[in-house]
Amino acid sequence: MDRLRCTLPLLLLVLVPDAVAQEPDEPGPFPVGWRDERFFDTQFGRGNVLGRIYYPALAAGPDAAPDPSAGPYPLVAFQHGWFGRPENYDDLSTHLASWGFLVASIGTETGLFATMQKEAADTQALLHWVEDRAADPSHWLAGMTGDGDWAVSGHSMGGGACMVLIGLEPRIRTLVPLEPYRGPSLGGASEGILNLQAFTGRALFVAGSLDDSVPWDTMVRAWYLDAGQAERNHFFVLVGGDHSGPVDDPDDTPFMTGEEQHRLHRRITGAFLRAEMLGEEDLYGELFGEGMAGSSVEAQAANRLPALWNQESRLVPGSLAVGLAGASGDREQILAWSLTPDARPTPYGILGLDLAGGAVFHQAPAGNSGAVERLLPVQAGWSGQTLYLQGFAAGPGRTALTRTASLLVP
Repeated sequence: MDRLRCTLPLLLLVLVPDAVAQEPDEPGPFPVGWRDERFFDTQFGRGNVLGRIYYPALAAGPDAAPDPSAGPYPLVAFQHGWFGRPENYDDLSTHLASWGFLVASIGTETGLFATMQKEAADTQALLHWVEDRAADPSHWLAGMTGDGDWAVSGHSMGGGACMVLIGLEPRIRTLVPLEPYRGPSLGGASEGILNLQAFTGRALFVAGSLDDSVPWDTMVRAWYLDAGQAERNHFFVLVGGDHSGPVDDPDDTPFMTGEEQHRLHRRITGAFLRAEMLGEEDLYGELFGEGMAGSSVEAQAANRLPALWNQESRLVPGSLAVGLAGASGDREQILAWSLTPDARPTPYGILGLDLAGGAVFHQAPAGNSGAVERLLPVQAGWSGQTLYLQGFAAGPGRTALTRTASLLVP
């Protein structure tokens, strides 16, 4: 831990929040079913492919009837670690499906001679098989997913295979590699490095500070640094976590229980996928703001498109917690509010505020984390009006406005 603090200047989030209902690490509103599927792939020449599908269902349990009523659901691939299987990650995959994702967890390439390239190729075949079945009115997956971008997560070898998959499948635009392997074994990392350096989607990398199998600095942080063209790019370190956090029943370490490691993996993966695939950008506050309070997590952002969040403060009643995740190199970050909207095109995006009816309430260079959160007291005169919020970040190689958020003040 001391070595981590000396060499990685990130923000340690140590606030203590009040209890809130249904945190992102808690189960979502959907019961979850799951089914094992085996098929012979001819589209990509992968032969026999096995996968376990997790889905929103009418009731929880294996082979439960699916619930397409709130669909189609975004399709997320999950890739297991070396010698792993889908059932080793049942809890994480079930958690994602409970929040409205269709999770396709690959079940092949489990033996001694598995490689990241083979796992990624099998995953591509599985994703297309699922989408094709969802378009078949007679299949049990009918209506469960549709057109749109896909996401991938994976652990260890499967995390490294995420970077191979983005080179095979252009519809993968969001990735969450968990303790992703990078090295000369399991097919080598050179292909993934080149793919990631060209990736323009959205990425979040998770590491454990005590991980001896996939070290946070030489492997996971190296991936994060390669993703310099990503529209959004984040790096999270569980201080005291090891390599086993994503699996069911992870090991305890001297500094973090297995239960806490798994909770943080559920929280980080689920909140990020919901923010990017379901349009719930305010969930960035659960990653960089008060929502990560009390957790031994260090985080860093390098976003070409900064993220904006606002939530009712857990700590100060009558205030909003408003934040921006930009990049650690930003020379200036601004947060502003207004009661008067605008829609003015600028070279940096659409300016959604008329500051004649508002004010800037934060203006400073970025800290080491690249993220900032500030309290905005709700004024009595705002009652019954719409409050508009926007951020701005300027740094090396990019200057950008955030989206404009709006909320009706009670």
